[in-house]
Amino acid sequence: FHYFVNYKDGGHFLNEISQTMDITKPSLKRQNIYPLFHFIPGGKESEETCTLKCGDTKCFVTIPNNENAQMLLKDAFDSGDLYRIGIAIHAFADTWSHQNFIGFKDKANARIGITRLIPNIGHADFFHEPDKIHNEWKDIRLEKRKSIINNDERFLDAAKHIFIYLYRFKNPVSDDDMAALKYEELNLEQQLKDAMDDSYFLGPDDKARIKAYRKICNELKLKKYQYHSNTWRYDAVEKKEMELDLFDKYWAKNNFLESDWYKFQKAVITHRDYALDKFMPLFEKADLIPSFSIS
Repeated sequence: FHYFVNYKDGGHFLNEISQTMDITKPSLKRQNIYPLFHFIPGGKESEETCTLKCGDTKCFVTIPNNENAQMLLKDAFDSGDLYRIGIAIHAFADTWSHQNFIGFKDKANARIGITRLIPNIGHADFFHEPDKIHNEWKDIRLEKRKSIINNDERFLDAAKHIFIYLYRFKNPVSDDDMAALKYEELNLEQQLKDAMDDSYFLGPDDKARIKAYRKICNELKLKKYQYHSNTWRYDAVEKKEMELDLFDKYWAKNNFLESDWYKFQKAVITHRDYALDKFMPLFEKADLIPSFSIS
């Protein structure tokens, strides 16, 4: 949702969109965000390994741990901006769960027999199958021997790669081998498997999932790490309930420029601009002109 936030001394701030809440209802208007935030294109790697019939858009197929996703993540770590790091880690993790899909409308995403009421954007035709833990599903677009997908295998591989990046960020003198050894010493793969089991059997809601992962990281129990939907925005933006005009409805609070909500929104814009600049050759090669209108 776009928020037009007024400053009391004049001027305004307009945030950018980085996600669609429900992948089964993807927005054609917003589809330009998907290759930058959720379906990072593999580029050359995609062209070399992809077996999908994508034509000129083959370079946009998402490949796990691809160089473009690594580039976004490394730049975020170099910036030291924790908000950007969070956004880039999300995109990096998605290269595992969203592999073999393209982040905009393309016939290569199509699942034969699915209702055409859903546009072929990302994995919309496969609903939430790629994102569920303990889920084994069939991607009928792939070769038969590769069509049975085990999500847990993908997620655990993603988790190990993310740990290595985070460990090296916190321990600059370390290397990948040292980080991987630490991952093994902490027995994190088994702990993650246990947490995935718990979050699956306790229920699909966020509370069960959070409770399961707190067993691994006790610090998540601290108040400062408690998450409540919209809290950041409420702390940063004042909403005039009786105001009907959207351009006069939201106003910046005194701490707006120092708020988590504002800093996150700025990080979204920085990530978008950096990714768009780096991926522009791919857009041009596929004869696509991305438009990021805020209207």
